[in-house]
Amino acid sequence: MADDNDKPEWTADRDVTRAELRIVDMIHEGKPQCRECGQITNRPDKFGLCSKTSDAHQQRRGITPKRKAGKR
Repeated sequence: MADDNDKPEWTADRDVTRAELRIVDMIHEGKPQCRECGQITNRPDKFGLCSKTSDAHQQRRGITPKRKAGKR
């Protein structure tokens, strides 16, 4: 029975990684980006934002973010 220590250590292949990232860049090419965070989005809302619900995104939409009451 082979010991697990006999397995060669895995190393990243930079050329493969770069090739895969080029494919991702080609897929995203020409798609709109969120005006707030720069994330690629298929359908930005009417404000040009993605679907995130962070306080910054809510404020750009003109919505006052709801704040939870702190500990009392």
